[in-house]
Amino acid sequence: MNVSGYLKTTFGYTDFQIGQIRYTVMSILSEVSKLMIIGGFFLLADRFLVFLTAALLLCLLRTCTGGLHFKHYISCFLVSFCILSACVFLPAWVPVNRNLMLILSGGCALCNYRLAPVVSSYRPTPSEALVRKSRRQSAGIILFYTVLALFLPFNQYIVTGFWTILLHSIQLAAAKIWKRRDTA
Repeated sequence: MNVSGYLKTTFGYTDFQIGQIRYTVMSILSEVSKLMIIGGFFLLADRFLVFLTAALLLCLLRTCTGGLHFKHYISCFLVSFCILSACVFLPAWVPVNRNLMLILSGGCALCNYRLAPVVSSYRPTPSEALVRKSRRQSAGIILFYTVLALFLPFNQYIVTGFWTILLHSIQLAAAKIWKRRDTA
């Protein structure tokens, strides 16, 4: 007996519920594999801790806001790699002072609050309550980071967090525009 048959007979799951489980498991495996491959690259590039900072913050934000979604693993992988590479390398290439960083982070909190969530076309449209929760969570995460950035010593991890938030906000805006265009 296969897994689907086992879930049907043992637990009485419907085909729809089994599809949801399959989607969840495949999504988790896909995300973990991408993070491991990209993490391996940054480990070899001696930038793993900076990558880890960006990846953790990006995972927190993406979980509550969504963003760009792609139908194929390779396109998702390449975009994820490019975004994380920008998060890791931009702090060294484009210096930013604390005041500008704090102002832009506040703008990103507003942007995320206004635009979140942008969900995959494979997921149902979120309820109004879930939309409000997503917006509060994303703005709260960014404002919490902004307060940390205000009081912690200015370092590469703080700046990496800023670039992660800024790039996430840009891709969230792009995802919202893309989704509107597809539904129009």
